[in-house]
Amino acid sequence: MNKLRRMMIFKGVVESGSLTKAAEKLSLSKSVISQHLKKLEEEIGTPLLYRNTRSQSLTNVGKDFYAYCLEISHLSELAWEKARSKQLVLAGQLTVTTSYALMQTIVAPALCKLIKTHPKIRLNLINEDRPLNLVERGIDLAVRVGKSADVEQSQQYIGSFRDVLYKAKDSEFNDTTAPYIANSWEGKVTNYEFIHTTQNIVKPLSFKAHHKTNSVSDTIGLIESGLGIGLVPEIIAFNNHNLERVDPEFELEKVEVFCIHKGSTDVPATIRIAQSAIKSYMDAHQFVLKNAAMH
Repeated sequence: MNKLRRMMIFKGVVESGSLTKAAEKLSLSKSVISQHLKKLEEEIGTPLLYRNTRSQSLTNVGKDFYAYCLEISHLSELAWEKARSKQLVLAGQLTVTTSYALMQTIVAPALCKLIKTHPKIRLNLINEDRPLNLVERGIDLAVRVGKSADVEQSQQYIGSFRDVLYKAKDSEFNDTTAPYIANSWEGKVTNYEFIHTTQNIVKPLSFKAHHKTNSVSDTIGLIESGLGIGLVPEIIAFNNHNLERVDPEFELEKVEVFCIHKGSTDVPATIRIAQSAIKSYMDAHQFVLKNAAMH
């Protein structure tokens, strides 16, 4: 039992990015988490994580061990879902809204996979970068960046991602002189703080919109065409060989993603299982991303 608990704590630390954030998400003290990690590494006989004051990264053994932790977590969730679904016939329309980026990469693929198990569910997917009123639009589930301030809404943390500043491969653009391709949610001038990946250095940057799009695919298209630089979620662009990072030593903080439901209690089975499917897909996608970054 202790082994399984330590594996899930280790998984939480990897996905949170630090002991402090993991302590918040797991509702444990930082010292307790540190003790579990120390005991885990002692029992295995080798370090699993490299840690410093600014960042952490998986060792080769840690990378493989995390993959098994992820698989065990998925099997656990699947066991619960299967047991619950045996008692239920899930049917009816499920209306889900999220941003263009998350719909394309995470939400739509996860729900398509869910429908194969529950074919009587009918999907109604709404791409929208701005938050919509769940009650007015009849939305069952919203997948959004950041927590909802509405206490009457139920929300579940499902993961995180980082927006990355990209340019066309082999272009000579830099982060201070290149035309900026703004997303629809950015203003005429947008200010950011980029943090050095290994040193305690903050680099403030201000971007003035030169071109503007209302979809991530269009932003990527303009960047690939050599029209400028722009922010694109790394979960979408990490394997796009036509793009490369602008000043890869600096990056933005990750943003957290939540599934939000209009009721604060008694989440319907269809929505609960949809949330679980989206979270599982997000976990798997983030593991692929982390694995790619190590090679």
